[in-house]
Amino acid sequence: MDNKGIKPELKPGEMSLETEYVNSLLGLELSPGQIITLLEKMRFGAKAIDKKTLKVFIPAYRADILHPIDLVEDVAIAYGYDKFKPAIPRLSTIGVEDKKEKYYSLTRDLMLGFGFEEVKTLIMTNKDSLFKKMNIKPEPVIETKNPVSLNHCVARSWLLPSLLSILEGNKNREYPQRIYETGYCINNKGMQSMKLAGVVAHAKTNYSEIKSLATGLLENIRIKREYAKLEHGSFIKGRAASFAEGFFGELHPSVLINHGLEVPVTAFEFDLNALYENG
Repeated sequence: MDNKGIKPELKPGEMSLETEYVNSLLGLELSPGQIITLLEKMRFGAKAIDKKTLKVFIPAYRADILHPIDLVEDVAIAYGYDKFKPAIPRLSTIGVEDKKEKYYSLTRDLMLGFGFEEVKTLIMTNKDSLFKKMNIKPEPVIETKNPVSLNHCVARSWLLPSLLSILEGNKNREYPQRIYETGYCINNKGMQSMKLAGVVAHAKTNYSEIKSLATGLLENIRIKREYAKLEHGSFIKGRAASFAEGFFGELHPSVLINHGLEVPVTAFEFDLNALYENG
């Protein structure tokens, strides 16, 4: 019997990679030397065969590298996804960027400028989150017939409950916290609309702060509105206002207690579809 046993094959694999192929896919102008440096960050070996072609040495444990496109992906990771700038593809087409999407992007940029961080939550939620924890009476909503989870059995009709759930999960994090979300909501007739909501949580936040933020945002998108007093169970009486496409105010203590929050929270929510249509 052979006592040497069976040894794994640890010799690095080899694959050719064209610099033009990398740059065309990533929209960059990387030199062979730069690509080699990025590959080395990902634990590959690499050397230039000529000005256009690299030979890449693939570690034995990287069984996922099957095609040059897999190497391009690792180059992109090493380069940093945050460094890529979004751009409309230069294609021969009559298509253009949707005006509503440009409008939504503008509001996101403004929210970042106001010092908010963007979050994304699920469109599916539950009635307790939408109504009971927000200190309001239940309303008709779109429900799933056979929900996999009772926590995700209805479609959200507004965004604020989703943001409060984020604050609830972050209550041990440092304050102040400013978060916002743009996302679709569905009414009880099945019609969806894009909404924008934001919350501010810290010891000194109040109605004046959220009014300043809300009106400042509207002014930046050239919207002028008259505001009316809002009576709403989620907000402190006398510290909330509304207009045709949205509302803002200081959240009621009951809402804070329901979410285990120990600092004041102010919030706003706008219907972006309605703002876009009504100008």
